[in-house]
Amino acid sequence: MSLNRNSIITAALILVLTGSLRANDRIGEAIDAGTDYLLGQVKGKQVGTRAEGQVALETYALVVSGISVNHPVVRRNFDYLFGRLSKSKHTYTLACYIFALDAAISQIEQDLLILAPAKVQVMFKDDPRIGKLYRPHLKKAVDNLASIQMAGGGGWSYGPSKDRFDNSNVQFAVLGLGVGVKRNIPINRKVWLKILDHFVLGQQEKGPEVEERVTMMKPSDIDAWNSKVKLIDGDKKEPEPAAKKGARPKKSDKGRTTVVVTPENPEVGLEGIKVYSRGFDYTNKGGATWNMTCAGLSSLILAREVLEKRVPKQQLNALNKAVRDGYGYLMTHWKPTGSYYGMYSLEKVGDLGDIKLFNKHDWFEEMSGHLIGQQRADGSWVSSHGHGENGEPRIASSFALLILNRASSLITKNPNSRIIVSGKSNPGESGARDWVFIPELDKTVHYPTLMRHIRMRPNVKLIKFLENIVENYPQEFRGELIPDMASVRDSIRSKSVRTVIDSHLEQITGYEYKEWKDYLKWHRRWERVMAIGVSKKKENVQDLLNYYASTKKSVTLKKAVMWALVQCQSKEALPLLLADLDSSHETVRRSAYGFIKAYFINFPPSFNAAAAEATRKAQAEKVRVWCSAEMARQKARG
Repeated sequence: MSLNRNSIITAALILVLTGSLRANDRIGEAIDAGTDYLLGQVKGKQVGTRAEGQVALETYALVVSGISVNHPVVRRNFDYLFGRLSKSKHTYTLACYIFALDAAISQIEQDLLILAPAKVQVMFKDDPRIGKLYRPHLKKAVDNLASIQMAGGGGWSYGPSKDRFDNSNVQFAVLGLGVGVKRNIPINRKVWLKILDHFVLGQQEKGPEVEERVTMMKPSDIDAWNSKVKLIDGDKKEPEPAAKKGARPKKSDKGRTTVVVTPENPEVGLEGIKVYSRGFDYTNKGGATWNMTCAGLSSLILAREVLEKRVPKQQLNALNKAVRDGYGYLMTHWKPTGSYYGMYSLEKVGDLGDIKLFNKHDWFEEMSGHLIGQQRADGSWVSSHGHGENGEPRIASSFALLILNRASSLITKNPNSRIIVSGKSNPGESGARDWVFIPELDKTVHYPTLMRHIRMRPNVKLIKFLENIVENYPQEFRGELIPDMASVRDSIRSKSVRTVIDSHLEQITGYEYKEWKDYLKWHRRWERVMAIGVSKKKENVQDLLNYYASTKKSVTLKKAVMWALVQCQSKEALPLLLADLDSSHETVRRSAYGFIKAYFINFPPSFNAAAAEATRKAQAEKVRVWCSAEMARQKARG
């Protein structure tokens, strides 16, 4: 028996299970478990028993993790903070409060932008009409934070101070002011200039030269973050006169890569630019620690974002050198998982700086893997280190959730870029199918995140948007959508919402099951069938034959079994396919005939699955006779 070559190629191209819809399941599951834990803890204890800063931090983590700003617990927390912090001058508390307020506004923006027309998404800018409840409080908090900066320097203490600061407070303050810039809240330029001088002058004066280099994200890598690589080599050597715009990298005598830089193509670690290991400590006394080097870097990155075109070149060069050498310190003292506070500090640097790799270290992969491994059965994280983490799982868990959600990307990034909608028009670039191309929007949508949005914050429009996903997902793989969809269906109480999801589940499986759990059973059978088809293990053919005989309701599942049997080159399947030319389902008849053709080099007599019954029966009989004769010829030829 031989298979039609074109059929093999087509099946391979369309049906081989490349990529995975659930590639990020471990991170998503960790976030979900951690969110459930933290929400339960916050719900169970009155906010008045905790410091305002912890309330703000926990609220920030919950909102970033997807809990609706309209959730009773989140509303209660914000009401509490509104009443307590209007006159606050406490740095940590104000910063976390600002983060939570900004996250609330961003959440509302995201929900609007998911369903906005493409033009609105492209043109989106911070709209003061969105999140009106939170904006006055945000402005007041940003103003308060700016007002307690040291008058004679660029630092912050725990509260107003003339002569004391520590860089842990400073990094939180700077990030809070970064929110203010994003939300168009006026901040005196002198505040940012003092921040720049504070860290450039406070960095270690000397350090050893290092060979390690960071790898910046390429534009394609950060498409989901909607930002550009920042120029950090302002003191680079001038390119050769003959260099052309967009020239390819060329090897230097030392074996490193030299990149000709244009304003549109800034890079890091150019040939001729030396990098040294120079870090920061808590009080700018010439020492260096991991956490405070992260603090200095994230602060300088934000200062550069604000001041890049508003300071002299010499000052910008000094800033760029400080950032570059700060990276040098991190890469030569690599310990990203020392504490939850430290991991959160590194996440700020990585996401604000658009860093892909520190030397050869994928910082987010290492940290997320560590956090998943450290998560406890109840969804919490516990640390014995300082920064308020000691034995306090709620603080450690809040930091862990912020890291896994890459929360710092929200501080300066457009909310339209937030992992839900991408400008990519080619969903197959990565080989995964978690991004679904929607022709009407000319955008790709991240299905797992969309489902998480729906589970956390269901609304009618968002639920209806699922129609776009189901309609545009590759038909052969739609079974992959079921687990997330069924899980969301089970978590939502609204009967009308469940009805909509049930209709999508029915469309995917081809049958309306009375119990939603039957859709999960369907998925397990479908997944097993597809796996057998991909592996082409003939020892599993009997399982497929049993599935074929027992599949009476779902046409979609039956088609998958047909495909798997053909992939396994099962001779026993041919009589079943021939019998199904008389099926009562037109789709089954058409599919059976299509797969019958895959068994032979030559094509059998024509068969019209939509023809009148008498015509079909006559055509089916001709096909059976032809197949019998063809099989006999093949057997005779050996």
